[in-house]
Amino acid sequence: MDLIKDLTAKLSAVAEEFNGRVAHAADPAPTSTEPSETDLVEQAQAVLAERRLRRRFLPSELFHEPAWDMMLALFVSRDERQPMNIKALVSMSDAPVTTSQRWIEHLHKLRLIDRVIDPTDRRRVEISLSYDGEQAMRGYLRALLLR
Repeated sequence: MDLIKDLTAKLSAVAEEFNGRVAHAADPAPTSTEPSETDLVEQAQAVLAERRLRRRFLPSELFHEPAWDMMLALFVSRDERQPMNIKALVSMSDAPVTTSQRWIEHLHKLRLIDRVIDPTDRRRVEISLSYDGEQAMRGYLRALLLR
């Protein structure tokens, strides 16, 4: 029964991703003045590095945005094709585990991330940006580069 639930959850995530891509298939192709994928990833890495640098000089509670840190980390990990599990994502958020888990749940409810249970180790949950989450991050990073 649990296997059926897992498969149903995975198929639902795949269907959501497919529907999102189909809905945006008619979006115009980027022009040559648009930032490349590499540019976007480098911008995300730079934003993460800046956030970490601030923590070296100022109290970390001044800049406590675990959800934002997670979204940036997921964008970078997607490009590096590194699966991100909950434990790794929590470590990127620089927040207590319970706080990070609440943010993961909230990001999932907002449909910015997808969660998939690992079929070989049911305790492990892989996290990735959803289509909408990825598009939002691309839009933001693109806007940073084009300003």
